[in-house]
Amino acid sequence: MKAAVLGLAVGLCLMSAPAFGQGGLELTLGAGTGSGTINCSACSHAGNMPGTTYSIQVVQRVSPYVRVGWTLDTWSHARDDWERAIGALNAVVFYYPSSVHRSGLFIGGGPSYSIMVASVTDSTGLQRHGWGFAAELGYDIVPRKEFSLTPYFQYSYAWVGDVYYPKGSGIPFARGWKHQVVSVGLGVTYHERPKHDQ
Repeated sequence: MKAAVLGLAVGLCLMSAPAFGQGGLELTLGAGTGSGTINCSACSHAGNMPGTTYSIQVVQRVSPYVRVGWTLDTWSHARDDWERAIGALNAVVFYYPSSVHRSGLFIGGGPSYSIMVASVTDSTGLQRHGWGFAAELGYDIVPRKEFSLTPYFQYSYAWVGDVYYPKGSGIPFARGWKHQVVSVGLGVTYHERPKHDQ
């Protein structure tokens, strides 16, 4: 179930990416580690826990200083017979203080549509969605002309609400579910060359 939810989120991210013109596309694939914190009442396995993170970022250069687009960030944690996972589709704006082409420090973020997945048994799982926000700080290091290494730091927060199990039973699995993820990772970024540079 988790793979299906995250696969759907990937599809949404790619289908809803901005329409790109003759150059300006930047695609980043990243992986890292993150600390997830789940806050809820009437629930088990809440609190802070480590996990693995993955990120897909598709943005458009609209000026030397600004990028706009979408990111898909996932976090997952597994222990014994239960799992927790979070996927977030974010609309983002990134600001580059330096005008150096294809390199430099950037900061930004935007609103987030977040999906939580929690296992109950080996064959039964729960999922629910909510809204939040995401922020990112990173730096493009350019060892090659069209590719760069991009270390990054990310923070996300979302509010999901009440989760019931079995569905429709009115029996709370968790009340007031909120989650936040703090992560660090390393990405590889492809920079499409503007037409006038080719």
